Amino acid sequence: TQPTATAVAVRDGQILSVGSLQDLEPWLKNSKYTVDEQFKDKVLMPGFIDPHLHPLLGAIAFQTVWITPEPWSVMGEKTPATLGQEAYRKALSTAFAARKKDAPIFMTWGYSADSHGDLSGEVLDGISKDVPILVLQRSMHEVYINTPMLDFLKAKGLDAEKFKDHPQIDWKKNHFWEDGMFSVALPYMAPLLLDPAAADPGYRKTRDYLTYNGVTTVADMNTGGTNYELEMSSLKRNFDVLDSPVRVRLTPDVMKLAAVLKSPEAAMKLVGGLKAQNTGHLIFNDGIKLFADGAMFSLAMQIGPPGYIDGHPGQWISQPGPFADFARSYWNAGYQIHVHTNGDGGATMVLDTLQTLQDEKPRADHRYTIEHYGYANDNTARRIATLNAQVSANPFYLHDLGDRYAANGLGTDRAARIAPLGGLVRRNVPVALHSDFPMAPAEPLFLAWTAASRETMSGKVFAPTERLTLDQA
Repeated sequence: TQPTATAVAVRDGQILSVGSLQDLEPWLKNSKYTVDEQFKDKVLMPGFIDPHLHPLLGAIAFQTVWITPEPWSVMGEKTPATLGQEAYRKALSTAFAARKKDAPIFMTWGYSADSHGDLSGEVLDGISKDVPILVLQRSMHEVYINTPMLDFLKAKGLDAEKFKDHPQIDWKKNHFWEDGMFSVALPYMAPLLLDPAAADPGYRKTRDYLTYNGVTTVADMNTGGTNYELEMSSLKRNFDVLDSPVRVRLTPDVMKLAAVLKSPEAAMKLVGGLKAQNTGHLIFNDGIKLFADGAMFSLAMQIGPPGYIDGHPGQWISQPGPFADFARSYWNAGYQIHVHTNGDGGATMVLDTLQTLQDEKPRADHRYTIEHYGYANDNTARRIATLNAQVSANPFYLHDLGDRYAANGLGTDRAARIAPLGGLVRRNVPVALHSDFPMAPAEPLFLAWTAASRETMSGKVFAPTERLTLDQA
């Protein structure tokens, strides 16, 4: 209602009124005040909200060496793009040689098969047969490890024989992905990754990075997905402190909590008690997280016919049956449901579930949210609008992956429909933009540009009709 103002009245850290100095006179006339002109030549904006981000993954990423297929700049710290198998393996060997020798393991993040070639435990053993090595794939939904790292996990309790036939583990390559990583490998890594000495500097750097880019509120979209107690302790130490400029909305991973607690009922009881524990910095407001199909950065999302160019199958993180059971329980209990889904095949299952729940028990303002919205056809957008769902999208997907997935995986026409937001907005679907850091830079203005321009890294414009206007973005 008042897009331009030249003065802000503040008392005890609270904004009282905004306008011109004359507009603020009712607040000033009976008070002593000072005029601070330090921002007279600047533009002030409200703090940004990143509605899908993982403080934990930021903390983990900042413990690793970044070797990525795209360039990064974090608070002026630049990481160049690494492309090609030879360049990647050389960078990996160089980083290992320069590692901190007292660290218990060597970790790197950013590997992507389409840019860096094949990888395996055997390749990593060629770098070291003594020091544990953990390679986090670009999506953070996959890991490759060497033999010493596998021995480390076994020593922590991982029973390889129990999971020898797991469909999302390749024991010959020491490759774990989706549920094979999240449910089998990650629980045994959590105490190491979340050790305060290692994790807290990463959490604080994540907090500083958010502040640097003007983000003051984030939604942690996977609370408890690794280790609930360790995660909450980390958040309390690093975000729930007086000088933290960032608030965190907790969004529990209820399927993971149920698996750890060995009871869906126990998970719901834990979730039901969270609101009573709210603080000024850690907030729960009835949102929960479910996962459908696989990661966008791995070409693991579920894609409808004709599928992927090379014929490989998409992946489920949660099978459709259990997914529907958990969605029904939390829908009937009145929670807002956020669903990680990236492909049109995954979205079909997710929206079929929503349709069933609405038929069984209609809810007027359910705010069922599609998270990421990686690749979608126009029918997906129509169904989302018809079912009164909403979308929290990662527009960086198109900028980063459009060129690569046009050439490999999806083809040009379908790659053009990565993160197609224009059709949603034209149908009055509520749309938010998120970073899912470190999947995308936690830079809201840059993400807005990607949604408004729909430019790929090569400068091509894909599906301009799916652009948002600058104001919308």
